[in-house]
Amino acid sequence: MARPFWRGQLRLALVTCPINLTPATTERDKIRFHKLNRETGNRLRMQMIDSETEDVVNRDDTVMGYEFEKGKYVTVEAEELDKLKIESSDVIDIERVVPVEDVDWLYWEKPYLLEPDARGKGARSTVDIFATIREALKAKKVAGLGHAVIGRRERPVMIQARGKGMMLVTLRDPDEIRKPEEAFDDIDNVKVDKDNLHMAETLIERISGKFDRDMFEDRYQEALHKLVTAKQKGKKIVFAEEPERDSNVVDITEALKASLRGSGKAANGGRSAPKRRPAARSKSRKRGKQAA
Repeated sequence: MARPFWRGQLRLALVTCPINLTPATTERDKIRFHKLNRETGNRLRMQMIDSETEDVVNRDDTVMGYEFEKGKYVTVEAEELDKLKIESSDVIDIERVVPVEDVDWLYWEKPYLLEPDARGKGARSTVDIFATIREALKAKKVAGLGHAVIGRRERPVMIQARGKGMMLVTLRDPDEIRKPEEAFDDIDNVKVDKDNLHMAETLIERISGKFDRDMFEDRYQEALHKLVTAKQKGKKIVFAEEPERDSNVVDITEALKASLRGSGKAANGGRSAPKRRPAARSKSRKRGKQAA
């Protein structure tokens, strides 16, 4: 288990429980590159340069500043920020509970694992309180809403039961969200052809299945791993040719028919082609192939 980066209290009314927060996602296996000097092969360092004197400034000689007018700043020391302690700095209050589906996923930001901080003499009591809050949320099929200070910023959070633990998700501020309904206002209203709709629904039925995490494999990262490994071993690198792009299809009806016959990639997401169904050769089938 990764080391917790946040410790504090989860509070429901007068009931409090010590908790740990750990990021639920990681990028440790991602290929990361550094900037190097092409001639020496040495790694390059970033430096901070004074915009007026062009002198190099050491990190210890820097201070944060807020620009309230063009070229005018009010400075803030790191120590001053550390003293801005508010209650949610180490206490997460469940202020309200709501059905999970009421929180639009557009507001979901980053997930965290929420566990009991079962250290010391009160470990057993901590686990009991944690489990009680968890099971209450689960029984009512609701999520708790509150606030937490993460990364020196107070954020709204959602808490819900998950197995033997709980999940905390930071929520975006409403001002950060573009409302889809407003963005889609410019899309013309059209009446969908019933036959085309039926064929599209049939295509969707064919590729329906269970959620599979293997589908989310990062193929670009896999290619990067192969590239780096080959270069480490001094092997010759063979790059795949740029695939031909399909031309834009104008006749949607013919394209849907061709997809249903299994003659196009759209029916299976570009992976292995589905088995073709026997069909009588006709002019319409020929036109369907040309359209696809």
